[in-house]
Amino acid sequence: MQVTLTDAAYDSYEVQVGTLIRAITRNAPETMPMGGANTVVVTGRYTALGTCTGSASQPISSIAPAAPAQFTSLALQSPLPGGAATLTIGGLLAGYRYTLQFQPAAGGPFTDVPGVTITPGTPTVSLPRASAGSYRIFSNDACGTSPLPSNSIGTLSLTGTSADNRNQLLLTGAAGPYTVTRNDQPLTTFTTILGGLEDADVQCGSTYKYVVTSLQPGGGRAISNEVSITTVSSLLPPQPRLVASFNANDVVELTPLLATAGLPTGSSLVYSRTAGAQTANFNPVTNARLLRDSTMMLADLLANPPCYSVRQSDVCGNTSLASPSTCPALLSARPADPDGSTITLTWTPFVGPDPTQPVTYTLQRLAADGTVLPRSVVVTGNTYTDLTPPTNRQVARYRLQISGAGLPPDTFSYSNRANVTRRLTLTIPTAFTPNSDGLNDVLEIKGKYLNNYTFVVVDRNGQEVFRGTQRSETWDGTIKGHAPVLGAYVWRFQQNNEDGTPFSLTGTVTILK
Repeated sequence: MQVTLTDAAYDSYEVQVGTLIRAITRNAPETMPMGGANTVVVTGRYTALGTCTGSASQPISSIAPAAPAQFTSLALQSPLPGGAATLTIGGLLAGYRYTLQFQPAAGGPFTDVPGVTITPGTPTVSLPRASAGSYRIFSNDACGTSPLPSNSIGTLSLTGTSADNRNQLLLTGAAGPYTVTRNDQPLTTFTTILGGLEDADVQCGSTYKYVVTSLQPGGGRAISNEVSITTVSSLLPPQPRLVASFNANDVVELTPLLATAGLPTGSSLVYSRTAGAQTANFNPVTNARLLRDSTMMLADLLANPPCYSVRQSDVCGNTSLASPSTCPALLSARPADPDGSTITLTWTPFVGPDPTQPVTYTLQRLAADGTVLPRSVVVTGNTYTDLTPPTNRQVARYRLQISGAGLPPDTFSYSNRANVTRRLTLTIPTAFTPNSDGLNDVLEIKGKYLNNYTFVVVDRNGQEVFRGTQRSETWDGTIKGHAPVLGAYVWRFQQNNEDGTPFSLTGTVTILK
């Protein structure tokens, strides 16, 4: 404790704390150990013997043992120089005096910061204008006998810049290790660069908020001001690739292969088609879903086989190189002989995402509903003759299934469908002899691809004498149960081809003995 005597009535004074008694001079502070006492007594005396004395007492209370303040964090609100800061402090004890001290970044002693008040019970302190350097909290008792500095925390000032699709955080002040938050979420993918940190996991045109924190050697955290950075770049987006294929409706479908999973926000794709000497650009699209080219009929595509490419543009206006040109295979089929018992197929080369890779063609036979029939065959070159087309279908349907050429695993491109409608053949005798001799006793129909037909026979009066709809139905010459009548009769045959076109034929047949 420290006692200062200001009384002027007596010639001499003494101060007593517990059992300790000392002489004390007016206006000269006297520091004494408390020794467990809780009262101080001051006694004044006159020089003349026998003269009265006077005493005054005052209670005193102990304070907690001295301990350094707990300097938890120093957070900047704006960059230095001149940025405001907030200090978070704990462990302030009643009965002690606290001052904020500063050491310049260039070095030198700590000195008191004027105009900043620190009192117990106040967890935060505002510093209107911070300077680059280190701060600490200095504590002492009223007697000046317990000087204790806290840990020191250096300022951490943050600025930011962006280039080439990378955000750079430039740091001035406190050293690392650093932790970073981006948009209030922890960021772990940053890298250390000269003078700061770099975030490469960003998208051009997007804005990001950053705060950097440094854990100080003596404890406590230096927290930077927040910086917002809008990512910019002059780098071209990665060159995309493209897959072209026909769907079941013979429409070209274009599927982009991108370097990222999906199209980045604000980006777009522009497709181009070259057919013959004509090049056309499609309207930009903002998604990575497949695009259908329904602007050209199949006949036009067969006449001018198309090739396609795609370019990617980002939100900053940078446009990638065009993808390698990709061309779907166009398949044509024609009968190799008059009745279509063999069929010749030709196709244009398929050009895939990587033209340097080999291509594998598999020729598929199709049912009317598009189902793949058995006996697909791997073919080479650009022509193939099918020596065994289906005999139970008037229309032979084909397409190519293509792999390789840079297509992703388990991904195929398909050609258009090519059909050959074989000529329906009909064989009806000109006469028959229903005499039960076992030879030519009935009139029957023979031919190829006969199905769901109508066969009618009429007499010379135009009266219908027989009707059949399937090959198992034959005419034995009887008319309503009566014996055959010799003479000539007219027949009519009608059936739709498998492709829907009508087929009809008429003729005569004579009943002989």
